Amino acid sequence: MRPAILAAFCLLAAFPAFADDPWTVLDDFRRSLEAQAPLYAGFVQTHVPYGFDPEDGDMERGDLAIGLPRCLRWDYSPPFETAFLLCDRTVHHWNPGEPVGQRYDLSEQPAPGLDFFLLTTDDLRGRYEAELDPASGDGLRLVLRPLEPSEEVSLVQIVIDPEDQRLRELTYYDAQRNENRFIIGDYRRGAAPGRFEPPAEIEWEEP
Repeated sequence: MRPAILAAFCLLAAFPAFADDPWTVLDDFRRSLEAQAPLYAGFVQTHVPYGFDPEDGDMERGDLAIGLPRCLRWDYSPPFETAFLLCDRTVHHWNPGEPVGQRYDLSEQPAPGLDFFLLTTDDLRGRYEAELDPASGDGLRLVLRPLEPSEEVSLVQIVIDPEDQRLRELTYYDAQRNENRFIIGDYRRGAAPGRFEPPAEIEWEEP
């Protein structure tokens, strides 16, 4: 799977409760996102190896469909077209036009990074420490640090637009301090029928 399947203080006067409790920020954000679902957006993903400048990173584009609390789907655009669908704790991964795809059951294994979408805020409290980043610009930036860091994820940063409670930026850092940043925008309400269903014509293999 590709390196993962998303500010504060100039706007905190409008959100006084946020200043003291980052979990309140996250919980309100999640509830708002669920209430607005389904949502459709575009994203730009940049992978920046440690020590490289951001402009030297590998960039890809795609579309994001948000159907929380159950589902999230992200599709990468050509030339490296591929799709991922996360519903509950099952991930389907396929390449359009190919007859065989992969299915992963995450029920019995940790999913660092993805658990931001899978778990409730109360469950996340048991896995992360959270803080608001005072260096943020025009949004609310949450920093999540796993209590048990993994090779895949050692830090997660989330930038939320406080006006519409939508995800604007999601950044993962791995243990080697490589960076995967998703810039998300161009939100639209709704999603195409079947968007959160795995393609029926594909044969699914499980590792």
